[in-house]
Amino acid sequence: MNKAQLTAIAILLTGVAWIASGMLTSNGSDSTNANAESELNQAEAAPPSVRVQNSTAQSFQSEIILQGRTAASRTVELRAEVSGRAEELLVMEGRPVTKDDAILKIAINDRAARLAQARASVEQRRIQVEAARQLAKQSFGTQVRRAEAEAQFQQARADVVRFELDLANTTVRAPFDGIFDTRETDVGAVLNVGDKIGTVVDLDPLKVTGQISERNVREVKIGMPGSVVLSDGTEIEGELSYVASVSDPSTRTFKIELLVPNPNSVVLAGLAAQLRLPAGEELAHSVSPSVLTLSDNGQIGIKTVDTNDTIRFWPVTILDDGPQGTWVAGLPPKATIVVVGQDYVAVGQKVDPVTVSLTSDQS
Repeated sequence: MNKAQLTAIAILLTGVAWIASGMLTSNGSDSTNANAESELNQAEAAPPSVRVQNSTAQSFQSEIILQGRTAASRTVELRAEVSGRAEELLVMEGRPVTKDDAILKIAINDRAARLAQARASVEQRRIQVEAARQLAKQSFGTQVRRAEAEAQFQQARADVVRFELDLANTTVRAPFDGIFDTRETDVGAVLNVGDKIGTVVDLDPLKVTGQISERNVREVKIGMPGSVVLSDGTEIEGELSYVASVSDPSTRTFKIELLVPNPNSVVLAGLAAQLRLPAGEELAHSVSPSVLTLSDNGQIGIKTVDTNDTIRFWPVTILDDGPQGTWVAGLPPKATIVVVGQDYVAVGQKVDPVTVSLTSDQS
């Protein structure tokens, strides 16, 4: 064989060897990739692990919570019942008063003299009517004369009552125990009948007003207990005293009033307050706020694991939220609640639940 033929044979053998080596390498790589994909599929097939707690529903006293405001249980505007000059102011603005305490004196003027004259006239008319009666019995007088004497006697007595009342009304008195809250006149002012003198308010008991929705109004009754929580955290027990029979046309809510004791008028009127009214008992679960989650449509709820280790979502209603936990309604009486990992699993997904106790660290 000549040199050219030998060269061609060498090139051919080199090419065959190169192609064969590529095929072997490719087969080995495919085998390695297949093994890796198999391991990955096995890893994906293993259900994710979540931490769960077993929870049993308990009886919970639900409440209707309303925003309200404190107010005086009674408010009276004092007005002059007789005309005259304001002579003496006996109680300063903002001071407590008891029933019948004198607040303002109006000048008596000639009222005492007119009363004395009226009393004297009564005595005169009494003598005249006695005489008329005796004459009528002896047939020396007519029945008309007797009737006139009787009428004059009764008129004199009425005058005495009127002048006594006028004299008494020169002293303006407190209508009940309370606080002389505002003063509308000064000493020396000339008052006419009906002129405003001031305001007396009663803060014990204290009235707390609020508005209840038409959905809840059937659950409240006059006389039922309730409580008020003030802005400083003070809680006062009281009793529902009023439920409106007609709703407010603008808000479609009903006005309610709760009376609470307020010794020494410590709590003032006009303060913001929260009304809490019992709304019956129902079964509920006490959970940590961290277990709450949202559904795809934004509904608040809790994820649980069923007997098949499958994730389920339960919409819940928050009944109360306090330092001891959150009370929710909407779960079954017994539930296995996902407490860690609920945001990383989907509804219907299989999981590997790991039960933890209430005292276990969930972080």
